Amino acid sequence: MYICVGGACMKIHYEITGDITKPTLLLIHGLGWTQKIWNEVQEALKEDLQLILIDLPGHGESEATNEYDLEVIADMIHREIALIPVSNLYVAGSSLGAAVALAYGRKYNANGVILIDGGFTALNRIEGLHAEDMIYNPLPAYAFESMDAYFRFMRSDNPDLWNDYIATAVADQLFLDPKEGVYKQKASSAIQQKYLESLYYFDPLDALGRLSDTKKITVMVALHEQQQKADVEEDLLAFYNVHRNTDILYYEDTDHLIMLDKPKRFIEDVKRIIHNGKSSGIAD
Repeated sequence: MYICVGGACMKIHYEITGDITKPTLLLIHGLGWTQKIWNEVQEALKEDLQLILIDLPGHGESEATNEYDLEVIADMIHREIALIPVSNLYVAGSSLGAAVALAYGRKYNANGVILIDGGFTALNRIEGLHAEDMIYNPLPAYAFESMDAYFRFMRSDNPDLWNDYIATAVADQLFLDPKEGVYKQKASSAIQQKYLESLYYFDPLDALGRLSDTKKITVMVALHEQQQKADVEEDLLAFYNVHRNTDILYYEDTDHLIMLDKPKRFIEDVKRIIHNGKSSGIAD
């Protein structure tokens, strides 16, 4: 469908699956990915939920936009799904998508928000960190020589984390430029840079301060060599103190993309969150 913002129209791509009589879960992917990142978990979740899987502007099959402010992106998503019959709506986002999910949950009628290893740190409140420090580093040219080369590059980050679902999601990040005969990212370096800059200016604590206490927030936090509990406790406590209707779930020895690394637990947690609808505070 085409969404018009400020007089300009753009195509937003989405897919709907699952049971329309069940609660609805809107899934928002992270930077550079597409809605296919949810392929594995959606197979299990669609039995109990209606799922809306959307490509962010400038990603996947959605066209680029001139405005990447995360609040505006949330508006674009709402204009899209407002046409879809939904009930008992929850919204979940991964990484960058978590911040978009929180922006959406603040502004629109969602019963709860699930933040998947993102969306809980106020980057603009970190001493010494400035907007100009938010720099997207393009991938090396050799990664785009072929699809196999891109697979090898993406798999090198975590060789044990790979299956057919992940391969499909990784492949959907690229398109073959017919003029140049080379692969390129659907979300260009320039688009990803704009999203990073917008992420800096999005303040989750400010969003929480304007969020209804009745809306449930769940923060899923991946713990690994680069991110220990001590690294995030201060941010999470600040988050929890602003919005007490919050669960914080830690995933030990887990990759940043929790739904790919721990799909079974992720699926179980999502079903429990939506069907129980109760918060138990900070949990180990």
